[in-house]
Amino acid sequence: MLLLGRTQMVDTCSYEESIRRLMKCGFDGVEAGVFDRGFHVRDEFFSDGFGRRMRDIMESCGVKGYSVSAHVDFTECEEKFRLVYDAIAVAGEMEAPLLIINGAIKKETEAFERQWERQIRDLGRLCRRAQEIGILLALEFEPGFVIDSTDLMLRAFSEVGSPVLKANLDIGHVFLCDPDPMDAIARCKGLIAHAHLENMKTGVHNHLVPYEGDMDLPAYISALRDAGFDGMASFDAYQYDYEAVAEKTIAYFKGIF
Repeated sequence: MLLLGRTQMVDTCSYEESIRRLMKCGFDGVEAGVFDRGFHVRDEFFSDGFGRRMRDIMESCGVKGYSVSAHVDFTECEEKFRLVYDAIAVAGEMEAPLLIINGAIKKETEAFERQWERQIRDLGRLCRRAQEIGILLALEFEPGFVIDSTDLMLRAFSEVGSPVLKANLDIGHVFLCDPDPMDAIARCKGLIAHAHLENMKTGVHNHLVPYEGDMDLPAYISALRDAGFDGMASFDAYQYDYEAVAEKTIAYFKGIF
């Protein structure tokens, strides 16, 4: 398993500098995000030749694996849909194997099935683009989203019916949202393309360093492996000085990998 650092958490400099700093921390690779920590688009991502430059940077920095992410509700409006749609092409230019996406934020004021239909429609549109470009889409479910459990994620996979639609399995979200997390991971066998790793306290959606929280992380790593996943996994936590906690975090995860 490769442990990736997220550029979104090191956002006060260029992507090149972000990558160099993350690799200096000891990560195996990087998850290059469209957004900064405040979820504003980093204009550099869509600049001419960005993907080609990133390939060269990854090679020069000794990156062992990398992914790309665009965490935004792409069903909200055409502008946000187009942002993710265009990010697929950039990820392809980077020769990344996949783009991580999430779904729609659930609205209590609108019928669920109407939100679901929009989610499936737009996922299908994105999958067709990803298939044209030749990359996977790794869907992440979240608490409070239309797709907020393994059951609903698998239902979406079935309804979209695309070979490029896989899972970015955030183990903290599985812990919070699924009544039997180990069974949920097992049911994703063969479908996990990427993972997000962190710890969490029971019932609280707050991404923690691995050495805090209530999760039995060795059991989750073992479950991922049993489900056939041994690929790229990013450390996913927003509230810390990411670089300051990196050394202890990396040592913890490497100790259970």
